[in-house]
Amino acid sequence: MPSVTIDDYRSIIDDAVAVNMNMLRVWGGGVYADDAFYDLCDEKGLLVWQDFMFAGAMVPGDSDFVENVSREVIDQVQRLRHHPSIALWCGNNEIDEAWHNWGWQAQYKYTSAVQDELWGNYKKLFHHIIPGILAQYDSSRFYWPSSPSIGWGRKESLLQGDSHYWGIWWGKEPFENYNSKVGRFMSEYGFQALPAIATIEKFTDAQDRRLESKGPNRFSQMMNAHQKHPTGFETIDEYLKRDYKVPKDFNSYVYVSQLLQRDGIATAIEAHRRAKPYCMGTLYWQLNDCWPVTSWSSRDYYGNWKALHFEIKKLFQPVIVSIQEEGDLCKVTVVSDLPKAINGRLQLTILKFIGDSIWDFSKEVQLSGNSGTPVYEFSPETLIGKSNTNEIFLHARLVAENAVLAYSNYFFEKPKDLSLPSTTISCKINYLHDQSTMQDYPFVYTVECSSAMFAKDVFLDVDLTSYKLSDNFFDLLPNEKKMLYLYSQKQDDQNLIHVKATSLIDCY
Repeated sequence: MPSVTIDDYRSIIDDAVAVNMNMLRVWGGGVYADDAFYDLCDEKGLLVWQDFMFAGAMVPGDSDFVENVSREVIDQVQRLRHHPSIALWCGNNEIDEAWHNWGWQAQYKYTSAVQDELWGNYKKLFHHIIPGILAQYDSSRFYWPSSPSIGWGRKESLLQGDSHYWGIWWGKEPFENYNSKVGRFMSEYGFQALPAIATIEKFTDAQDRRLESKGPNRFSQMMNAHQKHPTGFETIDEYLKRDYKVPKDFNSYVYVSQLLQRDGIATAIEAHRRAKPYCMGTLYWQLNDCWPVTSWSSRDYYGNWKALHFEIKKLFQPVIVSIQEEGDLCKVTVVSDLPKAINGRLQLTILKFIGDSIWDFSKEVQLSGNSGTPVYEFSPETLIGKSNTNEIFLHARLVAENAVLAYSNYFFEKPKDLSLPSTTISCKINYLHDQSTMQDYPFVYTVECSSAMFAKDVFLDVDLTSYKLSDNFFDLLPNEKKMLYLYSQKQDDQNLIHVKATSLIDCY
């Protein structure tokens, strides 16, 4: 019997909707979801990219297999076709890519005759049988034989169809390569991070939560057992050392690994959205886990949000401000998914971490609906002059009708090179009401955070058994109050709720 309950589906889908997602992919290497999943997607307005359950392996072509698969496809199409959430049917995940790019022919020493037979079986199933069934049972929906349509090692993959890009992670390319590796629909890319400490504590003892200073086995045997990528921790470690200082302890490493994942995927998503209308879709790998593990997910097995999931809420909102370095220039682009035009004001400020403003600029901007618009560019060297670039940052915001539609912070150096100040973060909690829109977390509190100096990537840990925060892993500007919401399963005295605030400077 499946262990996934309706409440599990509801929790996952609510967490997707909460961060502005509008599509989920049911992956061909997993299982067909329960009816409840599709009912909830219908209700919540989420589209579903639905794979048939084939991934990463060639298929037989005998009559028994073909008959079995045909019955499976008919059954699933008849079961799901009435759901408005089903956006498209996809034949398989990465079989076409694997055949053309993974070297199976040489690895398994296939003869020409065997190769012809295997490829013929593939073409028969995914280019004739399945689309033939769909033409009969659900002709109104689009069918895509294989994702990606062309493998990421070939330049054509970025010119047509959908793309999986794994030069980052598998190829260990720098995150910056996401800016140029943009296809028409980016249907898979990703980066790993460790799950929340609360999740790790469920499958480890205290002695398992240690970090060796160096060497190939930095993590305990138990942690390695919950990492199934052959070079997973080594890859995380290599990327981490490129951009961050080495964290001081295990908990700090978990936190920084999540920042690293967030940074990489944020770079990708902003590049995809800036490329509008050339690129009109982006699905990162992956939303959830099927067990407690270090993985590419943004939401771990127990439903704890990683830093990436909080960032997705900002990255997938209808309007974003994106700042990209191109050569000697910084370019500011505003991307809007709104159908109507926007008149707003772009506000740019360069601040010292200690709080002083050294440059302010604003301009009126007119943005067309459903577009990406470059609105400003500048030369940091010309603008900043003799300022220490490791002590300052650029804050950008778009204001319309007296409301901040979008904001972004840009740093002129990598995190490991920033001269961040030690600062005290104040958090004040007040009970608001018991009318939360989240049925499992009915009690709502406000949390007001402030700091005299800049605090980077503030992480709040609340001493409640079960709760959710509207934001976390956020930058706190000098002397600027940030208000967020705390949702709890039970009502507690606000004076007895304690919040521990950690920022990046505390991890070294």
